[in-house]
Amino acid sequence: MDLRQPAQQTPELEAAIARARRPVEPLRSPSTGLADRLKSIRAVASQRLLSTRVAVARAERRGRAIWKQDEEVRERARATITAIVAGTARAGEAEKLAIQHVIEEQVRETFFWRPWRTPDIDPASKQRLLGAFTANRAVLLSSCHLGPFFYGAEIVHSLGHTQYSVAAPWLFQTPPPGPWGMRLSRWSEAISARGERLVYSVGSFEVIKALLEQGEIVKLYYDMPGGQPTQFLGKPVMLSGGSARLALQTNALVVPTRVRRVGHRVWMDVAQPLDARDFTSIEELHTTLATAHERWILELPATLEDPNRDGAWERGATARAWTRPERPVNQTHNRLLAS
Repeated sequence: MDLRQPAQQTPELEAAIARARRPVEPLRSPSTGLADRLKSIRAVASQRLLSTRVAVARAERRGRAIWKQDEEVRERARATITAIVAGTARAGEAEKLAIQHVIEEQVRETFFWRPWRTPDIDPASKQRLLGAFTANRAVLLSSCHLGPFFYGAEIVHSLGHTQYSVAAPWLFQTPPPGPWGMRLSRWSEAISARGERLVYSVGSFEVIKALLEQGEIVKLYYDMPGGQPTQFLGKPVMLSGGSARLALQTNALVVPTRVRRVGHRVWMDVAQPLDARDFTSIEELHTTLATAHERWILELPATLEDPNRDGAWERGATARAWTRPERPVNQTHNRLLAS
């Protein structure tokens, strides 16, 4: 099915593309006070002085301790895992997976604040990625928020390419004082270091389409809310259908990827690219992507970020279905990216 219609260049679109092409500048968070700043610097420095093996082992112990001590954390983890595995073959493992989820949250935080290293990659995955990058085709990387997912672009950078990632509005904020500002600063620092580019998510469809038509590598997260009804993880889930729609409109190769940890090491898996020209409809490609990501998630369900976190389903993901209450700020984004 060929839906190709080149993006119509307008001054607004050209300006948005130009903004997406600009290098990301590392931003600094204003200090809330010398004492807080010194405490934060010491904490990060202390962690980075540790080997990755020791830092991850500490995070695992911390996660187990938090599970034992904090009832609120336990209940939240149980709700998260129930929303993920209900209706699947792993539903009976919910309690064990909830414990692991708390541990994985601590491990992901450890990876976040350490230097972002290039993940390991097996030869077959590397060959699939290189094949897509050298095929003279539009390439759309499709991923989910599994494990230390933010390491994924390191592979693209190490292979000599630039990744354009679609990012939520919060990543474009000026870092405010305090912990959230320091987190935004960390994001911008790491993204800038690897030359990754960011596309503002709201109203981004035509920008992404134009970048793909111009031969850029674009990454979209599949596990985000939208208007495409999908049978996913054993239940009805309202997902964004933008990946499939963009692929069919640009004849792109869609490359499913996953980041996972094995002990203190991080790996990136790459599935066989899906050629949009082989699919007869948006729904067919979208469903094929759902199957690929669902299999990977159910192998490691405790490593998926909480679907009810701010910016995702926001308490709308349950054991029965994942739906998200609409908010005005998201209406344009959902209309453009969802089918």
